[in-house]
Amino acid sequence: MTRKILVSALAVLGVLLVAAAVLAPGQLRDSAVRVPGDFTQETVLAGTASLLDRSSVMVPGPLKVEQGTEIRIDTTTAAESRTEADDLVVRTEAKGVTGAGTEFHSAIDVVTVDPGTRIAVAAPESTMQAPAAATAKPTPARTGTYWTFPADTARADLPYFDTATLTPVTARYLDADREIEGQQVLHFRFEVRDYDMAGSPANSQPARLPLPAAKWGLAGDEVLTMNLYYTLVQDMWVEPETGSVLDTVVQPTSYFAAAPGDPNQVVVYAGELRFTPETVTALARSAQDGRDSLRLVFVYVPIGIAVVGGLLVLLAAYLAVRGRRRPGTGGGTAGPAPAAATEDRPDPVTTGS
Repeated sequence: MTRKILVSALAVLGVLLVAAAVLAPGQLRDSAVRVPGDFTQETVLAGTASLLDRSSVMVPGPLKVEQGTEIRIDTTTAAESRTEADDLVVRTEAKGVTGAGTEFHSAIDVVTVDPGTRIAVAAPESTMQAPAAATAKPTPARTGTYWTFPADTARADLPYFDTATLTPVTARYLDADREIEGQQVLHFRFEVRDYDMAGSPANSQPARLPLPAAKWGLAGDEVLTMNLYYTLVQDMWVEPETGSVLDTVVQPTSYFAAAPGDPNQVVVYAGELRFTPETVTALARSAQDGRDSLRLVFVYVPIGIAVVGGLLVLLAAYLAVRGRRRPGTGGGTAGPAPAAATEDRPDPVTTGS
């Protein structure tokens, strides 16, 4: 009876372990892909750009644009706190400086996201401080992601959120032709074309600027009001398992003009920047760590559990079969009766004599 109980227990335990191995990835997925509460990411965009010399607004003569200015934008994105609904409050602080150390941009963006989907939620409302010293202003409801992509990123167009204009955009999937630090990445691109910044809470400078025609480089004495327009082409290379953005190239252009396409537009900021090699390397290492963690949950742990479960089932089967073959346990066919003892048999020679 004890053997039967042991065999049954081993078989049941083995089957349960095999079932757990099959179900574990689905049950653990949500927790495995969640953005951790101590998440922090630092990135640096660097390149050259044309920048409006702000001091030229206050001196005689037309507005002056400095060409080939070295710039960098340092951005820190960090989880700040959790809400009662277990959502994550994420703070992104960006600061742009020239090679000479002059600050030309600063902003603080605070948004609450679902740590599993990484998409913004309605409450508490998102805010933007631009420049960072200003009072935070509520921003429109957000859709899509904006600093990362979902885990298991698909090779398809995805919703994204542009924080420069605070508008939803579509990140178009282009190709998968590149590897970064041995990791294949997916190439996405989104574009914003001639967006009128007037009234945008993301704007960090006047979006409508009245100046004498001469300041705009035009003839006449009248005061002309120009609007600020914004264009952006942003390319991103995404590690699909973790959704991490490993490299980014941005081509922003902001300009004052009477209308989009105005040939007399005055550039405020135009250039091309990309993540520094150090940033790309750090992001790639972080993504590799994330991939290893996901594979531990989705591959190695289930395989280990399944192997142990299968071995227990095999052990139970072996014990059951071995128990049936042991003599004296019943259930078998009786063998032939033993031969009579030698001393009981009559001796043919003696008998015949």
